[in-house]
Amino acid sequence: MSNILIIDDDDDIRDMITIYLENASHTVTQASQGQDGVDLAKLSVPDLIILDINMPVMDGTRVIKELRDNQSTAKVPVIALSAMNDTHMRDDMYQMGCDAYIIKPIDFEVLQAKIASLISH
Repeated sequence: MSNILIIDDDDDIRDMITIYLENASHTVTQASQGQDGVDLAKLSVPDLIILDINMPVMDGTRVIKELRDNQSTAKVPVIALSAMNDTHMRDDMYQMGCDAYIIKPIDFEVLQAKIASLISH
């Protein structure tokens, strides 16, 4: 179906999302650090990116800025993941260019619905 890049520093979360997405016939690439994710996105230009906000070294806010500032990745839909159910953070992520915001723990039905709506556009 679609090529999806997951950028998250938590191995278990990346693996859990990968299993779910691969079972839904998506192709998945993973990055455990923000800069690695940006580099992979520029190289392969995925159909969608699932991005953790709270990561060491390069957090999700810096990743989204890098993605939006690059011509090849500027239009790639991004779903932000966060353990923080904070409307200020959510609003900030939308202003930076995220297309959706999902709270951890992940509700996979919500994730699938967001993916379907973003990839179908």
